[in-house]
Amino acid sequence: MWNFIKNREPNIHMKRLFEPFLSYRHFRTRAVDRQNTSSTGLYGFDHLKSPKGFQRFVDEAIERSSELIDYISGMPSSAEIIRAMDEISDTVCSVVDSAELCRQTHPARGFVEEAIKASMKINVYLHFLNTNHTLYNAVKKAEQDGHLLTEEARRAALHLRIDFEKGGIHLPSGKLDRVNQLNMDAHKLCREYGENIINDPGYVDIFPASRIPRQIQHLLKPIYRLTSGVSKESLGSYEDEQEKGFRIITEPRTLFSVLQLTPDEQVRKMAYLKGSSIPHANHEVLDKLINSRHELAQIMGCKSYAEFVMQLNMASSPEVVVSFLQEMSNMVKEKADEEFNTIRNLKRDLCGQRCVDLEPWDEAYYTTMMKSSAYNLDSAVVASYFSLPQCIEGLKLLVKSLFGASFDSVPMAPGESWHPDVLKMCIHHPEEGDLGFLYLDLFSRKGKYPGCATFAIKGGRKISETEYQLPVCK
Repeated sequence: MWNFIKNREPNIHMKRLFEPFLSYRHFRTRAVDRQNTSSTGLYGFDHLKSPKGFQRFVDEAIERSSELIDYISGMPSSAEIIRAMDEISDTVCSVVDSAELCRQTHPARGFVEEAIKASMKINVYLHFLNTNHTLYNAVKKAEQDGHLLTEEARRAALHLRIDFEKGGIHLPSGKLDRVNQLNMDAHKLCREYGENIINDPGYVDIFPASRIPRQIQHLLKPIYRLTSGVSKESLGSYEDEQEKGFRIITEPRTLFSVLQLTPDEQVRKMAYLKGSSIPHANHEVLDKLINSRHELAQIMGCKSYAEFVMQLNMASSPEVVVSFLQEMSNMVKEKADEEFNTIRNLKRDLCGQRCVDLEPWDEAYYTTMMKSSAYNLDSAVVASYFSLPQCIEGLKLLVKSLFGASFDSVPMAPGESWHPDVLKMCIHHPEEGDLGFLYLDLFSRKGKYPGCATFAIKGGRKISETEYQLPVCK
């Protein structure tokens, strides 16, 4: 059931797109100026008006889920079993996903700490659900009565049963206990892995500052070190002088800019190697995670964890995946080799005898240089046309052109947002109405997950014949 729950994770006018645009702050304020007056909590959940609200959120989710389990134990109709299971999934998932989003992005430590507590508590309850034979037997009954269900409900029953069995519910008690422990260990290790990335992104100090190109210096932290210099008053004495440099934090956004725009190969090399090896603590975490997953797969009768997770998926097996990747590799190999040689030759032309071969930290830099040369374009000039507000406007035009829907910023209620830079967008279709909501939190900051990520908050689902719950994600 855990897997089931988590699956819940016109013509474009170029003149308009490229004309001067207002700042992101003004773009955001246009929506805020019209915001609602009634307050709510984080992500629109009333419970989350304060950090302690997470505990109430968890407790009420467990209470409601327990009521639904009692209802299912009475073996209602197959359709009602599936509806009740869907509500359990939605109820628990709202807590799991909200806590995860808060843990990864909220700037207030109090909210983060309570989200961690809520996550731990709800995940313990999830393991109870995954091994609940009342629910498992009810799902098997619903699947056996498939002729009474819609096609969608039959698929839901099938996948629910499979997910229960992937959790080991059909195993003897000793093996089931071990599977539960391995799943909990894996969950903790995954969380630790992510926390290590946030807490220890790594850095490289570069001196002097002239080794860093001006166009990316604003992304880096200025640093200083003392150096000895000859005194003007007495040529025989020395005094300390400050030399300016920059600290490169090797999180993805900064690292990409450094690799793309820095001429100094040694700077690129140091940044690349540091970014690819930090945090060191994750080496041990990853080893433990691999071992836990491998043992889990073997208990479940599989040769590897890859085989375990691929069962009943479209690809069906690791061998099919490898075959597909190999076929794709063969298809693009000739063109890839041609591009590789072109980039390598460019490096050799520029570096002369000092260059031996193309290195991993070279690709972004020389590819950018080749594009600029081939099309007589400066990447910085091109980038000036694609500020964040410009990109959002372009996305709106694409959504309108492809789907006939609008994608507009909408006001947030007091307490709904977790940072002033967050935008809330609504996708609206003129015939079908609102289709869903999306929060945009697009700027890096201390303590925030350091990369591109999407978080589910609320799944879209049919509640009744006349009511549909709109999906919300970040």
